[in-house]
Amino acid sequence: MKRYLWPLFLIVSLILTAVFGYGFASAYNDVVNPPKRAVLTPTKEELVKKGGTYVALGDSLTRGVGASNGNSYAAIVGRKLVKKDRVERFQNLAVSGARTEDLLKQLKQKEVRRTLSQAKVISVTIGGNDLFNRGEGVANFNAKKTAATIATAQTNLAKTFKILRKENPDAVIFYVGLYNPFRASENGQAFDAIVQEWNAKSRTLGLKYDIEIIDTFNLVRDVKRDLSSDQFHPNDSTYEDIANAAILAVEKRF
Repeated sequence: MKRYLWPLFLIVSLILTAVFGYGFASAYNDVVNPPKRAVLTPTKEELVKKGGTYVALGDSLTRGVGASNGNSYAAIVGRKLVKKDRVERFQNLAVSGARTEDLLKQLKQKEVRRTLSQAKVISVTIGGNDLFNRGEGVANFNAKKTAATIATAQTNLAKTFKILRKENPDAVIFYVGLYNPFRASENGQAFDAIVQEWNAKSRTLGLKYDIEIIDTFNLVRDVKRDLSSDQFHPNDSTYEDIANAAILAVEKRF
């Protein structure tokens, strides 16, 4: 019986040696030449979120002229959006007295375009200085001249909308329409129809470029009640009303 144990022991030893040798060789090969699947496995990283800024463009309405505390509708919207965690910060690039051609010049600046391309929310107020020309357009009303002014300014507004949407296809963009601050003046009533025509054309452009249009025409009915002491810019209450209308428009986009 013992003579059979020795050959069996020898065979088992050879098998174990072979298995051990194969395992050692495989382990050594994995160290020297690691498997491709281990090298190529990607790590999961959270993508950097685009935007986080509310950028306001335009004229004195965006700057907040007329407000007792300097808070424009844009400043109010900015605070509310930050509080709701919709954006991280607010940047006001508006220039008091700006007209549509001035805004177009501003939009040619590389830094401005870069800022807009990274924005999450963008707002615009423009056109009032074109149309009213500090009241001269109303005091010296000329239908033909006013029509030409509207045509030029609307062309500029269309270019503005196109640039904004091109620079940022994803941002929530809204435009604050015009109201008539000269309703109580001699030719003021005639401007009701002109302002409404402006807003109607702006809404058409808004549909084309996916831009929300905020209607302010009905927010200014009584110039003494709804406007500041200069009877041109909104007072605190009207700025708040414009901001609330804007927030409703923005919120439905999130």
